[in-house]
Amino acid sequence: MANLPAVAVTAVVAIGGVAGCSSSSAANLAVGDCLKTGGTPERPEVTKVACGSPESNFKVAATVENSEQCPADVDSYYSMRTAFSDTSTTICMDIAWVVGNCMSVDPTNDKDPLQVACDDSSVPNRQRATQILDDVANVDQCASGVGYAYDERGFTVCVEDVA
Repeated sequence: MANLPAVAVTAVVAIGGVAGCSSSSAANLAVGDCLKTGGTPERPEVTKVACGSPESNFKVAATVENSEQCPADVDSYYSMRTAFSDTSTTICMDIAWVVGNCMSVDPTNDKDPLQVACDDSSVPNRQRATQILDDVANVDQCASGVGYAYDERGFTVCVEDVA
């Protein structure tokens, strides 16, 4: 299984900002911080949440000025620019996998991934993270043979499909 193509989320931040995250707070996010994304394509929202919490669906992989500076293998990014100047901040994001937990990952990338109960059969496309391999970018090393290889940064998230 190949990496998910990056999904772009862009917000123009005016005075008061976008609910949950302003351009100034985005600059304060650190690599490893976990996020909850939501809102609509016209008014996206990003909120910092506790890693491993049910709300967490992305983790900050990098913060840069524009999306072209994100590692090529990130799962998504969130760009904000101020309405009164040309400054911008982009948060490069990976799915916030937690070994043993399940995520619902839309194979068409039309919806953000969501942390879900592994036994909730009403939720489609459930995948359980079984292992995160550092210094390996090859799903063939996963016991399940299924996962997401991050070639540029050299790690693999092994998953198993939950029926």
